[in-house]
Amino acid sequence: MKRPLTLFFAFAITLMISSCATSLNQKKLVGTWKAIKIERYNIPNLAASASGENRNDKSSATTADSTAAPRQLSKAEDQLNRLIKMEQRSTLTLNADKTAIKEIPGKTIHATWKLKKQGTRLLVDSKEAGKKMTIEILHINDTSAVVVETLPIGGLKVTYRKEKK
Repeated sequence: MKRPLTLFFAFAITLMISSCATSLNQKKLVGTWKAIKIERYNIPNLAASASGENRNDKSSATTADSTAAPRQLSKAEDQLNRLIKMEQRSTLTLNADKTAIKEIPGKTIHATWKLKKQGTRLLVDSKEAGKKMTIEILHINDTSAVVVETLPIGGLKVTYRKEKK
């Protein structure tokens, strides 16, 4: 009888500790955030994939392929630079009711959010944009947060400053 009771209490305490960590980060996340520093993070080697270095040795590159590679690289770089500029001008508001509002000049995106992995992973679901995004929380306190936003063309490491609670 003592053993099952001891196991029950150990499980209950573990569950309470892990839920406290999630709710602590959740309380810190609620508010309006402004990006103050944006860096490229874990960007794959676009030049290698664009030039076709991963192809079999049997296939030969044509002149059309060799001219397409710099365009693909340039397009991906332009896309990433536009995304960084857009992120610098936007604000992100996370509400306690698990709704989020991303305000970009000329556009407002509404979404829902939830925390996973003991409060270190933020999952954002935007129904109007039809996209889901995973954001890893590297560091968070009451006034700032450092996160990694994973994108199809790589990732961005963003440092946010809290504007309002």
